[in-house]
Amino acid sequence: MVKISTSARSPLSPTLWPADAFVWWRSALFAIALIVASVVGAIAFGLLWAAVFGLTSLTHPSTTFQLMAQCASYAPALALVFYVLPQLAHRSLRELGLRAPTAAEVGWGIAGSVAMFLVSGAIGGFEEHVLHQKVQETAVDLLKTVHGPVAILFAFIACVLAPVVEELMFRGFLLNALLRYMPIALAAVVSALLFGAAHASWSAFAPLAGAGLVLAAIYYRTGALTASMIAHAGFNTIGVVGYFVFKSG
Repeated sequence: MVKISTSARSPLSPTLWPADAFVWWRSALFAIALIVASVVGAIAFGLLWAAVFGLTSLTHPSTTFQLMAQCASYAPALALVFYVLPQLAHRSLRELGLRAPTAAEVGWGIAGSVAMFLVSGAIGGFEEHVLHQKVQETAVDLLKTVHGPVAILFAFIACVLAPVVEELMFRGFLLNALLRYMPIALAAVVSALLFGAAHASWSAFAPLAGAGLVLAAIYYRTGALTASMIAHAGFNTIGVVGYFVFKSG
């Protein structure tokens, strides 16, 4: 394995990668494996849930079930990332940016969360006032149904688990794989579009794609997945806290 310093300003530069990193067909197989693993994890949890609570419990799934199923879908995908990604990239997870952030990288993460909020808000505002299309995320619909301990689980998933898992998949894997074959601008756009599409909400697609573009820029600038994780977590936290503040107000 080629060891590359993480102190370089742009460690994602193609010139710093081993020639056999992210071979296209291996990357494609890995992407398919991530999708399959996520689906299998969710299905396996659903079968377990049905065995305990009965098949009728799946007819109108509770919020608790939906949240736990999401965790179950993350688990095998996360295991694949930790085991396969370093082999695919020919670089360790630390070299890919999964390391303790510097003060500057924390600053980039905090600033990035604000930038994500502004960019997604501007795009959402355009959709509402010009296209007359109200932006509504699936997560927001789910948030309306939570209370008590379930709200704590939702907050943990939204503000901690999802940012970690999604940054590993969309920036650690996808953006890096795309960068092996296209310029950073195009790779950032493609990864951002797929990030928006993955959240299964057509009205929120463009705002989330805009947020994904900010995350790609942060990761490319810092080379630290932890910086984009901080930005992602901060953005989700703003959304969760803002919802409860305005709801109670």
